[in-house]
Amino acid sequence: MLNYNQINLGRIKMSFAPMLLATINNSIGNKDKHVSLEYLIGLFMDKKTTNLSNTDKYIIGTIQTEALEQEIEWFSQDYHIPMENILHVLSINPYQ
Repeated sequence: MLNYNQINLGRIKMSFAPMLLATINNSIGNKDKHVSLEYLIGLFMDKKTTNLSNTDKYIIGTIQTEALEQEIEWFSQDYHIPMENILHVLSINPYQ
């Protein structure tokens, strides 16, 4: 499992989710349906455009409408995902 970013506060280490993942999961009311970091990375790395699950569609739609450009850029940089992959996935109309 991938680790979230960590900050050190003296002897305490705190993990925090990437902003983009937090934006997506904050829009999902049921915590049991929250997506993992691995799932989100896989969506972009696979450049999936067909046979999208309802979860995939929801993620894409949420990013298109709620995520800040900076969140997307940081996610791309922090997890070494080519921006072209992200833009390709985000060019999809998930509910068409």
